[in-house]
Amino acid sequence: MDNKIEYLHRTFMGLGAAIGELFGRSSQEQTNLFASYIGIEIGKLLLKKGLVTKDTPAKDLIGTIADELEFGDEYEIIEGGGLVTLVIKRCNVCPKKIGGLAFETTVCPVPGIVRGVIDVVRGVRGKGYAKLKPGDECRITECEMMEGATS
Repeated sequence: MDNKIEYLHRTFMGLGAAIGELFGRSSQEQTNLFASYIGIEIGKLLLKKGLVTKDTPAKDLIGTIADELEFGDEYEIIEGGGLVTLVIKRCNVCPKKIGGLAFETTVCPVPGIVRGVIDVVRGVRGKGYAKLKPGDECRITECEMMEGATS
């Protein structure tokens, strides 16, 4: 792993730890909110670099996010039933798995980052955050029909 990327991953882990300590039981919801602002800035950068456009399909957009931020050494993206699921098999940012920090709930920044990137790239405000199902493989699921999402 590139040294700069490792620092970025440690930043995400520290953010999760701080949110968990500050907000306790609702830590995933708070992490989603904070991380969505990070995602907005990342989305602006992806647009500026020309890596994505407003018309980039959901699967490709989420793949670009995963590739650029190197969330996992091993992942796949599954489409079906109007959903796009990012399955991270070996996560690089998990505060629990990588950082060894214990939490009552999850504090994963990925769903919030995905939401923020999608919102700024699409020019919309989506409803809610991608759903996170933690486990040996984390599954982050986003609605495929993001083009019409507003709130």
